[in-house]
Amino acid sequence: MVFGWVRRVRPWTRRRTPRRAVPLQGSESLAAAQALACLTTPQLCALWRKSRAGLHAAPTPAARARVAAARGVLLDELERREPAAMAEWLRSGALEPDGPSTYLVR
Repeated sequence: MVFGWVRRVRPWTRRRTPRRAVPLQGSESLAAAQALACLTTPQLCALWRKSRAGLHAAPTPAARARVAAARGVLLDELERREPAAMAEWLRSGALEPDGPSTYLVR
């Protein structure tokens, strides 16, 4: 289930012909959140790091918006689990490429 969601992010790095993409909405966002709830915190952090490549490789603004929305769902789940650690990461400037894993995976 989660792997299907991840595969939607990854093809943007290989796609040559841009397709119209829109941010996650309604039931799609809910399904992604439910799938992410089954993952461990280190797995979520790994997805965050991998999604960075999809964000930078997105061929259109709409595709970037979709990846950004998916990353938002990841951050929501991480914040639900570890609100204090996520607040600390955000106060530090929320730097990439490691993302919140420095604060969450110890």
